[in-house]
Amino acid sequence: MALSVAVIGGGIIGCSIAYELAKGGCRVTVLERATPGAEASSAAAGLLAPLGESAKPDPFQELAVASWRLYPGVVAELRDVTGVDVEHMTAGTLYPITSAADRQEAAERCGWPLAREFGVRILEGAELYRIEPALSREITAALFVQGDHWVNNQRLVTAYAAAAAGRGVEIRTGLEVSEIALEGRRVRGVLVDGERIDVERVVLAAGAWCGGIAARGGLHLPVGPVRGQMLAVSNVPPLLTHAIHGPNGYLTPRPSGELLIGATVEHVGFTRAVTPDGFAYLLAGALATVPDIGRRAITRSWCGFRPWAPDSLPVLGPWPGIDGLYVATGHYRNGILLAPATASLMSRCILAGETPTPLKPFLPDRFVK
Repeated sequence: MALSVAVIGGGIIGCSIAYELAKGGCRVTVLERATPGAEASSAAAGLLAPLGESAKPDPFQELAVASWRLYPGVVAELRDVTGVDVEHMTAGTLYPITSAADRQEAAERCGWPLAREFGVRILEGAELYRIEPALSREITAALFVQGDHWVNNQRLVTAYAAAAAGRGVEIRTGLEVSEIALEGRRVRGVLVDGERIDVERVVLAAGAWCGGIAARGGLHLPVGPVRGQMLAVSNVPPLLTHAIHGPNGYLTPRPSGELLIGATVEHVGFTRAVTPDGFAYLLAGALATVPDIGRRAITRSWCGFRPWAPDSLPVLGPWPGIDGLYVATGHYRNGILLAPATASLMSRCILAGETPTPLKPFLPDRFVK
């Protein structure tokens, strides 16, 4: 008899886990309050930049690099299964060097153990302007990370949802999960709009909303929203062909002809708004990097709510003391990057009933009193 699983949340994390579980033979239902990818998964820029800020490999960097290494296979598999091109771009990212401290840090990064695999080097002067002529002439050097890639995150969620459905996953939308149904210390299902759906396993993957859902079951999961505002301008003809990541945000060109500008980091709860202050912050950083952006049309603006835990790390794995309950949230600014590894590890955890070693630093135990 196939293991029955309810996945709460139809974003990139929920859909990718559902797909992997279905591949493993599970009978899976995804419960989504809106439509797949409607929240943080669609609001992101899709950057795949796993090296972080530390030369010393820590569990988060190891997870991020492992997920980055999975992406070429994931992209090809989703295209083969669904026909969706997720626009996996591999041009790399430029990190402007604007101070002596930046230069020292860039030089250190060139000596990192992963520098060769990621094509890390410093570009200066004419060499820099040759690949990105629109850069401000105030920026005379930049660290180039060839291995930083990006994808169209909206297409990625669509592909994962379609691939999951193709494997028999039932994706139910427009439903609000009111509570996780427990009997003693065991999961029995979920309560949805007055209906109880009986399942053997529940995966809580509702992003920034996970804390509230857990609380209704008497569980303490301190994960909540961090708002990120973004906007897009026309990139026709192209101003940039590489992603640019500076201290005030990032610029990401899309094959669609847009240039994405992001993102603010705001602890304002679930206040859904694009604000003048947010616009000013984003545009100040963008114009200092590429002055000609000021003459491009703004095509759209939006915001999303990243799921954030107090230590800024993901929360992944089985809930201690409750048989059948699993959590996959808290990815903060790295949900797109971490999706393949999260899906692989969480499905292994659920199917085998054992916690893979890479998940152990991110277990929800650290928040359970």
